[in-house]
Amino acid sequence: MRWIVFSGMALVALLLAGCGFHLRGQASLPPAMSVTYVQSQTGVGMPPGVLSRRLQQALRSSGVTVTQDPSQATAILTILGEGSGRRVMAADRFDVKRQYALVYNAAFQVTLPDGQVLLPAESISANRSLLFDENRILGFEAATESLEDNMADDLAWQIIRRLQAVPL
Repeated sequence: MRWIVFSGMALVALLLAGCGFHLRGQASLPPAMSVTYVQSQTGVGMPPGVLSRRLQQALRSSGVTVTQDPSQATAILTILGEGSGRRVMAADRFDVKRQYALVYNAAFQVTLPDGQVLLPAESISANRSLLFDENRILGFEAATESLEDNMADDLAWQIIRRLQAVPL
């Protein structure tokens, strides 16, 4: 019996290794990104958006030094805009909204300190679906916030993957 369990676990491990599955780890980014300043165009003096914070975390986990001083940066990643919204996907016969589509959009670009564009402006987005239950309104708002955080994290990793594709 024990050898069946062991054989099953070994088979699963081999299948996962063979299909190319691996956990998201450190990304291989261009050398020009070694010290990066992340700026947000939400406005001077305004706090950075959720995406800016998530992107800084993702860059750090990929071995990039994120600086608060743009004069020390070897690259400047600018979040040109970010925003989220929702639209009704389904309603019942009494016009009670039952399902929403949540959308999180962002645009970004990467430049070098001398003004050379490393990655021109690009737009990315993430979508999620959310069911509404009028008996759980507080839960609906909490689920909306959680999904927006999840989408911001998804967009941050989309940006990291896009940066990995930049020719060295």
